[in-house]
Amino acid sequence: MGFDIESMQKIGTMAGSGGVIVIPEGTCMVRALSVLMNFYAHESCGQCTPCREGCGWLAKVLRRIENGQGRNGDVELILEVCDNMLGRTICPLADAAVMPAQSFIWKFREEFDGHLREKKCPYGNRF
Repeated sequence: MGFDIESMQKIGTMAGSGGVIVIPEGTCMVRALSVLMNFYAHESCGQCTPCREGCGWLAKVLRRIENGQGRNGDVELILEVCDNMLGRTICPLADAAVMPAQSFIWKFREEFDGHLREKKCPYGNRF
């Protein structure tokens, strides 16, 4: 598979501008996503309500999960917030936050559920 617009669209993502984050094996994916969402919450200019509020909510809920205070339904709340952000802002910052949030949950759901179940990070919050 190539790294061109059409190839990326076929797998449900986009080429656009972007970055690559190399994450070592054994990294807590909840912590990694929490750090990333803190970045997006900080970077939001605040002009668009879905981005301003959504990025803040994502960061808050992920901190809660990471710190062992997650609640049943928090993962679903993250996905719902993402659904309410995607495609609803002037610039692509909210979309850029939503895509990794959804991907991390889709690919590493067991880690999020483990945090909620155990009320702690199984990896010792290593990042």
